[in-house]
Formats: sequence, structure tokens, C-alpha cells
Amino acid sequence: MSSRLALYLSFCISVGLSLGFHLVLARKVIRAVAPATPKSKVFLVGGIALLILFLDFPIAHTLLVYKLWNPHFLDQFMQNFAAPLVLLHLNVAAFGGGWMLHGWWKLWRKQWRAKRSKQPSSIEAQKIEAQKGALPSQAVAELTSPVVHATPQLVPQLVPQSVPQPLVIPASRRRFLQTAALATGGVIANNTMLKALGTTHEHKVEQVVIKLPGLPEPFKGTTIALLTDIHSSVFMGRQQMEQYAAETMKLKPDLIFVTGDFVNSKVDEVYPFAEAFSLLQAPLGVFGVTGNHDYYTRDIATVAKEVEQGGIRLLRNENLAIERNGAKLWLMGMDDDRIYDINGYLKDGKTETGTLENLVKGIPDNGTKLFLCHKPYPFEEYSQLGIHAMFSGHTHGGQVVLAHLDNINVSFASLASKYVAGLYRARSNRTSQLYVSRGIGTVGIPMRLNCPPEITRIVLV
Repeated sequence: MSSRLALYLSFCISVGLSLGFHLVLARKVIRAVAPATPKSKVFLVGGIALLILFLDFPIAHTLLVYKLWNPHFLDQFMQNFAAPLVLLHLNVAAFGGGWMLHGWWKLWRKQWRAKRSKQPSSIEAQKIEAQKGALPSQAVAELTSPVVHATPQLVPQLVPQSVPQPLVIPASRRRFLQTAALATGGVIANNTMLKALGTTHEHKVEQVVIKLPGLPEPFKGTTIALLTDIHSSVFMGRQQMEQYAAETMKLKPDLIFVTGDFVNSKVDEVYPFAEAFSLLQAPLGVFGVTGNHDYYTRDIATVAKEVEQGGIRLLRNENLAIERNGAKLWLMGMDDDRIYDINGYLKDGKTETGTLENLVKGIPDNGTKLFLCHKPYPFEEYSQLGIHAMFSGHTHGGQVVLAHLDNINVSFASLASKYVAGLYRARSNRTSQLYVSRGIGTVGIPMRLNCPPEITRIVLV
């Protein structure tokens, strides 16, 4: 059995087990909260839970297994049904999750009250201790003597006869108000999510100024247009890519960088990409590097060939110099599958494949170096080579960003990398800077939240 098939079968088995576990959990919660619930309702809720988890399959597939096997029909399914699927899960998470938490809270309170009711009161505890001989005889007599209640004296009624009663809202009206509040919140949340799903391609042009010490005078004021993470696929068609290419050309950049993930996972996706972005032209050239998704095609040679025929010069573990008025600016680029060769190079001063040696070959120590690398993760390591600026993508800026707290990006991407979006400076070499673009495409779920697609206009000074 091939490793691909084994992984896929294990994934299917794990999904099946999670479905069964979810059904059992749903039944237990319902029985704990409402023991008298008919079996038909229990199985109805469990069946709905199973259906929702079954609908998770294409989402989980696009996030996990598409690297190995990605049939076109699943991409088409996600394109057509991503919005209702996401809304369904959000509503289930909000209302179903709230219902389950409420159920567990009621169950805990019931158990806590039952446990407390079994504990004897203070007087009963003293009687028990007295019977065991732990209290003096006088205390026993006081406990066992009859309690004489004093006759209450009549007090003149000072309160008027007509006391205003507190407003009591009937249970039916109270439930109506609660339901209305929940419905209003749900409508607001759903409209917000629909807006996020509908603005996936409403891009923003970011204006960035990068100050490079020692930048040759002829290159001061040079403008760079940065594109990344296009992910040509059913989610990013040729017409949309042509619009991005046209918007990029409106910036009239001197240089254009495209830092990988030209396609999503299929070789065929490179052809519309190459045709659409053949519109890119710049006086100093159009350059790029490969990304991890380009390798998911298992045919990086075809992808690279078509990208270059579309007019993008790929830097594959190499460098080149661009000239202006006698001055030189050095461009460097690494293939995504070789970016971590830097670790061996810094440790031993060489690499088995010679990738890093070729990357820095012929560059003078005082040369201004711009480095293209799809992933931003090894920025600190490459800064030790004396690069002045590194340009990356890969993170999509988080893609689904729950919130921006000062400089903190609250997203799953921030758990994997401290470089998520924007401009950074290295700790070990303060002259090295990194810019991470949010990119223009999406991966997994075709949506963005608090993270619009980005075309970057960079000015070197």
C-alpha cells in the first residue's frame, strides 16, 4: 500500500471515529440536561451533529489531504458552498456551543446542590458530635432541651395597604425577548461573515518605505511592486488574476517581485496564471521564487518553465545584479524546498548541495542585497548573510484574523510564526529588514476576515 493511500485511509477512519464520538457526546449531554427527552429528539440532534461533521469532510480535506490528492470536484464544491458551510459552522458554534455549555452548567449545579444537601447542618453536626461524647453534658442539654419561641408582639402597620408590586415579566415574554436578542445577534454576526466572504477580492494597496543604509544613489526612490500567494485555482480564476495584474501595472513600478505559490496544487493551474500575469512588465525586470504550493503539484519543473515563459524570471538558489547608471543592486532568491539549507551553512560554512554557496557567489561584501524567499520563517538566519531587505509571503497575513490588538495579530498564523504581516527588523543584524505581504489568494476556506488581499508598493530610500 502506498504512503499516500495509507494516509488517506487513516484520515477517513479518524473522521469516522470523530463522527461516532460526537453522536455519543450529543446524546449524553441531552440526557443529562433533560432526562425525559424522547429518544426521537435525541437521535434527531445526534443526526444533525453527524450531518454537520460530514459536511466538515471537504473542509478538512482541503486543509489536510489536498497536498496528496486533490480532485477537482472538491475544489468546485468548496467554491460553491463555502459561504453556507462557514455560516452553518459559526451558528452551530455560537448557539450549539452555548447550549452545550448551558447544559453542562446546569448539570454541574445539580450535582453540586445534591452534594451540598447531603452535608448535615451545623446544629445537626453538633448533635452528632454530642452523641459521640465530643461535647460537654451542658451543651448536650442545651441541644436537646425544647426550644421556646417567644410570642411576637403586634406592631402597628406602618406600610400603606397598596404597596407597588415589582414588575414580573411572564415566562413566555421573557423567552421571547431572549430569543429576539439571540436572533438579532445572529443576524449581525451572519451579515458580518457574509460581508467577509463577499470581499475576498477587494484588495488594498499598501504603501511602504524601506530605508536601506548604503543604497547606491541611482537606486534611491526605486519602486517595487510585491505580489505573492496568488494560488491560481477555481478560487482565483484568470479574470481575477488579470485584474490584479492590471492593478499592479497602474503603480508603474521599477521592479516587480512575485514570491511564490503561483498555483494551489495542480499543474494545470499554472497555465491561466502564466497567461494572466504575462501582462507584468517593469523597467528593471520581473522576478520571482517558488512557494510550497508550487511543489504540491509534484511537477515543479513544468510550473517553473511556464512561469518563466509568462515573463517572470525565477531566482532558483542564485543571485543576479541589476544595473542603473553604473551602480548595482543584487537580487537573491531561494527555492522553497531549499530555504533551510541556511542552517547547515551557518553551522559548517558549507552545504552538501551547494545552494547557499551559489546564492552568495560573486556578491561583494558592501553590495546592497535584496532577498526573495517565500516563507518568512528563516529571516533571522538569512540576516546573518548581510542581506538588507527580505521579501516574503506564505502567511496570508493570517487570512482569518479575529482581531488586531496593538501589534498582535490574533490568528492561527501567529501561532506558527512571529512574522505574519508588515515590516520587521532582525535582532542579530539591525540593518536587515523583512516585509511580509498578506498576498492576494486564499487557501483552504476561500474567505478572508479582517485581512484584505494586498498589493504592495515599496519605495527604497
